[in-house]
Amino acid sequence: MMKLLGLLGLSFIVCSGCSQSHLEIFPELSSESVTTQALTVEQMHEDINAFHNGVKARHPDLNRYADQLVLEQAVADSKQQVKKPMNRTEFYRIVGQLSHQFNDGHSFLIWPHQEYLALQEQGHKPFPIGIEINGEGVFIKHTYQFDGETIKAGHRLKSINGLDINDLVAFAQRFVGGETRQLREQLVAERFGLILWSVFNQIDDFTVVLEDREREFAVSITAEQDWQTAEEGRDADFYFEETQPGVGFLYLGHFDVDPEWFEGFIDESFAEAKALGVQTLIIDVRDNPGGNTDTAAYLASYIADEPFRLVSELKEKLNEDNRGLFNYKGEPGDLLLEEWEDYIDPQQGPLRFEGDVYLLIGEITYSSAIVLATTVKDYNMATLVGQQTGGFANQTAQGNLFNLPNSELRAYVPTRLLLRPSGDTAVHGVIPDVVTTPTRQNLIDGVDTEIKAVLAMIGD
Repeated sequence: MMKLLGLLGLSFIVCSGCSQSHLEIFPELSSESVTTQALTVEQMHEDINAFHNGVKARHPDLNRYADQLVLEQAVADSKQQVKKPMNRTEFYRIVGQLSHQFNDGHSFLIWPHQEYLALQEQGHKPFPIGIEINGEGVFIKHTYQFDGETIKAGHRLKSINGLDINDLVAFAQRFVGGETRQLREQLVAERFGLILWSVFNQIDDFTVVLEDREREFAVSITAEQDWQTAEEGRDADFYFEETQPGVGFLYLGHFDVDPEWFEGFIDESFAEAKALGVQTLIIDVRDNPGGNTDTAAYLASYIADEPFRLVSELKEKLNEDNRGLFNYKGEPGDLLLEEWEDYIDPQQGPLRFEGDVYLLIGEITYSSAIVLATTVKDYNMATLVGQQTGGFANQTAQGNLFNLPNSELRAYVPTRLLLRPSGDTAVHGVIPDVVTTPTRQNLIDGVDTEIKAVLAMIGD
């Protein structure tokens, strides 16, 4: 669940009094009946307007992210699709499609969380197999086994329950926020089981058609089965290990973690690296969708050799929730702009790392993980290896949450825009110094594309 929530933790660079309801991700519903009651057409139209207007009122630069004419038409189309009473899960499958029109990974409608939890508590099971989407197609990410049957990493996924996988991904990416389609598709892969239920109402039983280059074949997956990955590996979100003499590997699955715990973990990791004589450090944030920036700052302090800042400028749009007590910050709709002057000193003492550092990034690297990547790149702390991030280098942040008035579906929208340390305003993802291309063959062979590239550079 942590990685599903990673994009909801989100770059709280300054956050005082964070107990307000507009910062709660999953507050309780006003009544249990909300999950089952039928919404009228008028109520759903009101909710569609509330979603659209709520984002417009809060987003710091929506005109830069979204095509306003396309967005307005999408709102109108959503209303046209609402022709009869629906429960809120059914309604989500219409209104949730507006999420991709905002073109921001921090602006979206959250899936019907309470219903999903209730299904799992009742014993229902989402799709259990991880997938990877790359330039060659949609593939099984790991090797899985159950009762003598095997689904192998690198098997091409053709369809699920009769739904063509390419059509499925193309439609599903409408329900997630993201600056680019590449990012949205990677988020679909990351949340695949959840997406199959929330968008397509598919849960428990799946007929999967696969292709292994020589033939197509079908596998039936049911809720009674317990498919497990057959690969040896790490399931932890955070770990440090020595991959070979002199080379350390630090995996950071997300930054949605208690900063005090994280600082202890980082202290221990760099102490272990020192004891092992690590000369080359690989930091992996390819799967990291973000969280709070305190963690990114603390990590960067271990590899920095000069004072640094995470951002150079901050823009904030005020609304009814964040304008401050007695409107001391300003009026709703005001835009505040300030230079960021909070510099962070490098770690002092023997544990600060002085060897070569490589930061692995990918299309789904996002939010505070992008803030880390731009900081590392702009201050030349490390060599970036991987794919250009699907999210923009200058990130939105400081999310506000609000309920749609009738369905109580929860919307997420940022109120701040962060300018990277260099001050570069270009609108694109973080570009790695060394670009790699994931392949199906590497999946089949169990080869990590980016680590292979780093080891080759070290060898040279």
